[in-house]
Amino acid sequence: MTSLNFPNLHTSSCSFRAILSQFTEEQMSRYESFRRSGFQKSNMKRLLASITGSAKISIPMTIVVSGIAKLFVGELVEAARIVMSERNESGPIRPCHMREAYRRLKLEGKVPKRSVPRLFR
Repeated sequence: MTSLNFPNLHTSSCSFRAILSQFTEEQMSRYESFRRSGFQKSNMKRLLASITGSAKISIPMTIVVSGIAKLFVGELVEAARIVMSERNESGPIRPCHMREAYRRLKLEGKVPKRSVPRLFR
C-alpha cells in the first residue's frame, strides 16, 4: 500500500504514532496489555451457542463478538480508572471501582438491556 492510493492511511498512522509517543510508561504498559489480550474463541463460541440456542456458530461471528466484548471491557476498565482518580486512590482496580464504573456505563446507556428477564436473583 502506498500513501498515493490511501492518503488518509498515512495521515492516521502518523497521528496514531504521535499519540503513542505522548503516553506515559504506565499508559504504554496498559495499552500493550490491551493489544495482547483477548477472549478464547472456544469460550466465546460456547457462550454464543448458549445465548442463541444454535449449535452452529461461525468463526467470523465469534471474532466479531470477541472484539465487541474486548472493547466493552476496555471501556469498563477505563471508567474504573476514572473512578479511582476521582476518589484519589491508586494501585490495582478493586471490585468497588468496577461496580461503580459499570453503574455509570449503564446510566450512559452503554450497557445493553436484557431482552430476557432473569430466572433467579
